[in-house]
Amino acid sequence: MSDADDGRLPELDLRLTEENLNDFYEHAPCGYCSCLPDGTLVKVNQTLLDWLGYTRQELIARQCLQELLTIGGRLHYETHCVPLLLLQGQVRELSYMLRRKNGTTLPVLMNSVLLRDTNDQPLVVRVTLFDITDRRKYEQELLRAKMQAEEQREQLARANEQLANANEQLLVKNEQLTRINADLDSFVYTASHDLKQPIDNMAGLFAEFKRSATIPDADAASMMNMFEDALQQILSTIEGLTAVVQQQRQLEQIPEEAVAVQPLTEEIVRILQPQVQNAAFTLNFTAAPTLRLARPSLHSMLYNLLSNALKYAEPSRPPSIQVSTALADGVSVLSVQDNGRGIDLKRHGSELFQLFRRFHPEVAGAGMGLYLVNRLVNQAGGRVEVDSTLGQGSTFRIYLPR
Repeated sequence: MSDADDGRLPELDLRLTEENLNDFYEHAPCGYCSCLPDGTLVKVNQTLLDWLGYTRQELIARQCLQELLTIGGRLHYETHCVPLLLLQGQVRELSYMLRRKNGTTLPVLMNSVLLRDTNDQPLVVRVTLFDITDRRKYEQELLRAKMQAEEQREQLARANEQLANANEQLLVKNEQLTRINADLDSFVYTASHDLKQPIDNMAGLFAEFKRSATIPDADAASMMNMFEDALQQILSTIEGLTAVVQQQRQLEQIPEEAVAVQPLTEEIVRILQPQVQNAAFTLNFTAAPTLRLARPSLHSMLYNLLSNALKYAEPSRPPSIQVSTALADGVSVLSVQDNGRGIDLKRHGSELFQLFRRFHPEVAGAGMGLYLVNRLVNQAGGRVEVDSTLGQGSTFRIYLPR
């Protein structure tokens, strides 16, 4: 090293070279002690005395190192540590609990070295002890965290098993429901088909009866009209049931496609508008010009909602119907809003999509339109939401996957 290099070194405080080695031993940040091969203490530093609460006179030549350990630690020291010292001359990082004078314990980590005399006989054991209280707390925290993690893992495994069992049961129930629904559809279709012919025969016979019979009773005419209305209601219900099942079966065979909403809606409006000449339609499909589902499904949804909007128009004002699309949270929304009679949702909300439910008896109908709309939407993987105020109108929103 050159003189120039020596000149760049920082000047040392000479007091550092006068460090008292005895003071360094006594007040080291760890415990020091020396003991005879049998464990009798012959030297202890002040740090260890402070940890244990003993005076030097109480330990030197009066107690053995192993007597400062707990019972389990003493057994380990005598059966494991001492043989290793004699065999290897040193041991490292053995964990023990020291017993303080007041009865409490202190976790320490022990390193020991065995010195021998000139005849290779054991002379003295030098021991270094490190306070691992904080480390022990940390290890205990880790152990608790590990136990909690294991418990949570077991709970999660049990929950997953329960969920798997629940899913399996749900699949079984879904299969059962699918079979039941298929059986019900077949039953409804068969029953309605088998009933249609006898009802048609009854209608024909009744028409012939009205044409040929003469009944002098003045009340007979009104009763016959009531019977004819009931007969027509039965026919309408049977035809509606048949149509629902037939349409469901047909739609299951038709693939989904991107259907342009504007021309389809305009076609339905042209069909319906002659029923109500003063009806106003507003169409806006800018947000979602196409919807992905089977074309007959979309046609049926729109036809039923628009025909209902006209059928249940408020007599005191011209019908105003707005049809639009929007995008919300990754789904397409088809909305049909009218200014008609509205529905009391607090009273009828839970029955809204039930078969044959009608909420305005004064208006002729079979009560199958909303049932069919909801069924078609569910089949397409969507849902229907309704806002309605009695006397002001209704808004039907159909949420469909994109």
